Amino acid sequence: MGAQALQQRKKVILDVDTGSDDAIAIMLAALSPELDVLGITVTWGNRPVGNCVENTLRVLGLLGKENEIPVYKGCPQPMVRYLTKQRNGALEKDGISVWKDGKEFSIHPAYLDLPPAKIKARASHACSYLVETLLRAEDKITIIPVGPPTNLAMAIRMEPSIITRMEEVVFMGGAVGMGNITPCAEANFYHDPEAAKIIIDSGVPCRIIGLNATHSAELDLEDAASLRALKTPAARLAASLLEMRIEALGVMGDGNGHSDAVHDALAVASVIMPEVITDMRRSRCDIDVNGGAADGQLIVDTRIRHEKDGLPNIQVAYKADKEMFFGLLCDRLGCCHTKI
Repeated sequence: MGAQALQQRKKVILDVDTGSDDAIAIMLAALSPELDVLGITVTWGNRPVGNCVENTLRVLGLLGKENEIPVYKGCPQPMVRYLTKQRNGALEKDGISVWKDGKEFSIHPAYLDLPPAKIKARASHACSYLVETLLRAEDKITIIPVGPPTNLAMAIRMEPSIITRMEEVVFMGGAVGMGNITPCAEANFYHDPEAAKIIIDSGVPCRIIGLNATHSAELDLEDAASLRALKTPAARLAASLLEMRIEALGVMGDGNGHSDAVHDALAVASVIMPEVITDMRRSRCDIDVNGGAADGQLIVDTRIRHEKDGLPNIQVAYKADKEMFFGLLCDRLGCCHTKI
């Protein structure tokens, strides 16, 4: 890659709660020359924050990038949700794991089946890192939160001026007319709806890659086999994680036994290749934070009022090109020949 191309690389910070689809998202970002991954901040979500940090470091170790991309441990719980204990009363199950015949089936294992990390996260807290990095940045930075967006919201509360240093925020979160953790809400926004609201209300340009788009581009067992056939460590890991997700959801009764969405990786793909999203609509948005049946729901105002009030700065994805997405994954994960 020439000097001019390097200068054009988009500067990004990933914010993750690694998990299975986070792991694939990290690999896609780290192996894509279009992106300059400045750092990875980690929060709670799929698992406790300590597990998520370890899993993040394990993925980077697989790629041989653990000393190249710094990792920062962040918030261990949401901003205020846990202060009202009954707010989680609507959840019958966590949606992460189920035990059957003495075996755990999980879409997000406590620890990824990779060698333990050889290094630790950096000493700085993730929120401090976000504030300091954004304040000193010469070029604007894109933030990609693919877990509960607690870290970024806390950073904005710490230093609101950082919103002027962000090019955009590209969430994996939310849904329109559907949910996964509840009938109304997607898990990332549900787990910290106040954080999501702080960010979308801040004025920073946002793209929301939610369940509508991610489920329109589900990968299946044949795709997993194609990934494994690439014979690289990154592609083999992605194949195993996809198969694990499909099996676990089938046992839970929440899946079709054949395919599943790789949510977080699609958010990263949309930064690398915006055209992977084939239906993106600019809308006014809000988040329900009232603690009722719709707690954590992404509220999208579909009324046409742009001419009167100006264009809103939130874009919501409804559909993606599955073949383009899968092709990008194969291209990037198939080029990594780092040995395990």
